[in-house]
Amino acid sequence: MKIAFISTKNAVRSIIAEAVAKKLSKLALISPEIYSCGVEPAKEVPAEVNKVLQERGYHTHDLKPKALYDIPYEEIDVLITVSPEARDACPYSMSHKRREHWVVEEPKTLQKEDLIKVVEQVEE
Repeated sequence: MKIAFISTKNAVRSIIAEAVAKKLSKLALISPEIYSCGVEPAKEVPAEVNKVLQERGYHTHDLKPKALYDIPYEEIDVLITVSPEARDACPYSMSHKRREHWVVEEPKTLQKEDLIKVVEQVEE
């Protein structure tokens, strides 16, 4: 199974979702391929995001912004958008067995407290 989390910049929300999903799937002893990307990817993941994820026990070594063409988009089984822009911009594909939109609020700032709220929202 291949799962993708897609946001606008792939720098905060979808990156957090990818990190959370990878950890939870490992704990559940399942091994889906998990990706994230952005419709207008940023140049890098902010250091503040990596720091918050690391403090909460998530691996960040392979997290970097990617574009739609950087993942096997046509092979994705479950596509989850986490920003309205991504929801509206992602092309539909017959290969997607399930497509969802999660309302994940964009953090107001890159302050630790705001990023923790996003992590907690995704963890729920």
